[in-house]
Amino acid sequence: MNADSVFQIGATHAVCQDYVIARSLAPHGGPYVVLSDGCSSSPDTDVGARLLVKAVDLMLARTAPRDVSKLHKECARMALGWAELMGLPAEAVDATLLSAHVCGDELIVACSGDGAIVLESKAGVLDLYAISSPSGYPFYPAYVHQPGRLAEMLDNQRSVKEVKHFRRESLDAPFKLLEVTTSESLTEVFRLNVLDYKYVAVASDGLNSFFLTQPTPTGNRLQPLCLIDAVDQFWSFKNSHGAFVERRMKKFKKDAEARSWDHADDLSIGVIHLGDAHVRQN
Repeated sequence: MNADSVFQIGATHAVCQDYVIARSLAPHGGPYVVLSDGCSSSPDTDVGARLLVKAVDLMLARTAPRDVSKLHKECARMALGWAELMGLPAEAVDATLLSAHVCGDELIVACSGDGAIVLESKAGVLDLYAISSPSGYPFYPAYVHQPGRLAEMLDNQRSVKEVKHFRRESLDAPFKLLEVTTSESLTEVFRLNVLDYKYVAVASDGLNSFFLTQPTPTGNRLQPLCLIDAVDQFWSFKNSHGAFVERRMKKFKKDAEARSWDHADDLSIGVIHLGDAHVRQN
């Protein structure tokens, strides 16, 4: 098994508010990836996103918990405490939190807030879960520890999330929308048999911010692209050795530039290769 990650600033941002880490080996469990996307309209969320990720990193380095909802809540509490010690406002921890880790024969993937989850089976079937907030206000895990802000969100029914499940049966097949569900849970959790999958990835919603620049007689026209367009073009790994996600992102960005593609929002992705144990670790 091997894990790798990468994050990049978006075209419309002055500071990258995404952060992601990948660990191939953990003393008390398997590999894991952790990702956070800070809210653009809140202060210092580039710092808050890092605090959230570091809190989960600290916990997963010690144990491989099965109750990942509790883990996300506890790590949000830790991040808020660290932010206070640093003299930062609580709003600095307005950020999403996504994680994937291996616990024995179980693969546990979780999303608090919005983002995307990608699963590739041993048979090559690709499942994409796009998690979004129709209200435009993601349910950040830090809200659980801020009663006033949590009550406001619940009173205005802003806690509702939409989960779209797409599937691509083979490399040459198109993605098809299988199901759309709604949820008011803080954390969406997927529990899977690790032996059924080759890769798992978590990504920020920057994956849904790609656009095409088209020249016109009066200037450039920006055409939004679909999430499945970006996933379709990105998802291809020659191997899983070393910094395989970083290598893939470099090639993907080069190809995107040739197509006049760019992403407006910050973009981060963490991937675990769940294959053979003999894969070289870096």
